Amino acid sequence: MHSASASSSTPPDTLVDTDDDFENDACETEVTSLLPRPSSSSSASLSSQTPSPSSPKKRKGKMKTQDILDDKSTSIIHTAPEDHLLSTRKSTRYRWIVIFILSISGDGWSYEASVMSSVLNMPQFIAHMGYADTGVLPKTANMLIGPIYSLGQLLGGLVGGWFADRFGRKSTLHLGTVLVLLSTSLLIWAPNVGVLIFARIVQGAAIGLLILGFQIYTAEVANQKERGFLSGTSLISGCIFSTIASAVSYGVTYSDGNWGWRLALAVSYIPSVVLFFILPFIPETPRYYYQKGREEQAREAMLRFHGTDDGRFTNRSEAEYEGMKAALHYDQEARNEGWSAFYSTRVARFRTFCALSSQLIWPWAGQSAWTYYFGRMYTYAQITDVHTQFGINLALSIAQIFAAILGSYLLDKLGRRVAFLVGIGQAAIFLFIQCGLAVHYFDTNSNNKTAGAVFVSCYFISQTLWVTFFSPVVYLYVCEMFAGPMRARGFAVGNAISMLGGFIALVSATPTFDSLKGYTWLLFGAIETAFFINIFFLYPETKGRTLEEIETVLGSHAGDRVKSVITGVQRSNSHEGDLRLRSVGRTQDSLSA
Repeated sequence: MHSASASSSTPPDTLVDTDDDFENDACETEVTSLLPRPSSSSSASLSSQTPSPSSPKKRKGKMKTQDILDDKSTSIIHTAPEDHLLSTRKSTRYRWIVIFILSISGDGWSYEASVMSSVLNMPQFIAHMGYADTGVLPKTANMLIGPIYSLGQLLGGLVGGWFADRFGRKSTLHLGTVLVLLSTSLLIWAPNVGVLIFARIVQGAAIGLLILGFQIYTAEVANQKERGFLSGTSLISGCIFSTIASAVSYGVTYSDGNWGWRLALAVSYIPSVVLFFILPFIPETPRYYYQKGREEQAREAMLRFHGTDDGRFTNRSEAEYEGMKAALHYDQEARNEGWSAFYSTRVARFRTFCALSSQLIWPWAGQSAWTYYFGRMYTYAQITDVHTQFGINLALSIAQIFAAILGSYLLDKLGRRVAFLVGIGQAAIFLFIQCGLAVHYFDTNSNNKTAGAVFVSCYFISQTLWVTFFSPVVYLYVCEMFAGPMRARGFAVGNAISMLGGFIALVSATPTFDSLKGYTWLLFGAIETAFFINIFFLYPETKGRTLEEIETVLGSHAGDRVKSVITGVQRSNSHEGDLRLRSVGRTQDSLSA
């Protein structure tokens, strides 16, 4: 959703070329000739009726970008009056159950961060690694154990992009669950730091696969009015499991032995085993089926996820299905399936910049200093009791469950832009406050417990708001911005950039903190402010639209075809619907008489 100054929240006007009369352009195209699967015989007729990828229609002018990004422009798919007479309870229930089951894969980061940050600070774990005499892990090992996970996720995400396109979204989730089981077993057994680091790489790769598989599956299955919330269910699940792990971690701080940290790590067995046995009974997404030329299965899956109780399309779901076919058909015809699709046109470069830049935001919101070094941060804030530290972490995990639920719900109400801007804006403000406290009190060794309490409270509040606004949107936005053939690879590249940024932030956290002390928070706050400005002026709104309608927002040629097809389908259905409603009305009148 745009800010109050909507007209300023736009990319440069030269980014998107389109017709001045775009609203009416090509709407008279015969829909029936646009719908067949791509073939050599159909390509000629298609290219003569809609913008051709090889010889695009000459544009008469440039659309003002505020028209493209105007938040008041809503979905072009409308609910027909007769749709209200049709029941879709079965498909809605089935869709939600499937996504909720898949969501137990978690968001990866919430659970991983909570568990490992706790385990790495447990005296029992440190003793098990062979450092009981010093009470701390070696500095080099401590710097690697956390960040190496990001490199594993980078690797898993890159492989996942290819794997999801080649074998499917569901198969990507299946591979991720197998690697979670393997990495968890290695972590529980790990006799030394070397095995621990290897297990962390495998764990990161597993999470990279699970995040990619779940987010793309959900984006391609959910409808446009619920996509934000359902995408956020993995975040909710991750927060729930991280709370369980934090509770276990807090409890075992009062005991000796190694069973406690092993139990905390073993929590991840639960969702992985459940997913492993349920995934074979869940269908692929309609978009994946159609991309692979399996149109009958695509139609069956679409009806199963969005059809009526008696197995028919509603007017809305039919329009979405035909729009999906038109967009994928265009991309196949235009060969928008290679890496050049990320940069070959102005629209491609714009979408790639927005999607990928959004993945560089999280490492600089302060988590990199807290996540793996929270014991040091609490000591820095003069909170030294280990039970208090773990208790605060547990309270934060509980708060984040409710934050994730609220944030996922608000994502479909307020929009993606508001979620980004509020999440990043509040983080920058609190980072500046923490800088002031750190420089004035902690760097001067002032023994001020009130300042320490305020410092930790700032982190607590900021992270809760971060989970409310930023966390639900960051993965979804990438899925929405990239078109069908590019979606998995685009997400994979975004994940690679995200994890590379996370690795750099985590590895540099300790030396940066040692050098800058309290000014570390100023640096993070300045980076977040730069991202805030970037989003305010550039990012388009995507809420309330199908994945294919977003192409019309961006002004792509595929968007032209989608609009033409959807408009034609709705005109045809509207005429037939009027006839049916008149027939129903006459029947009711005769019965009344």
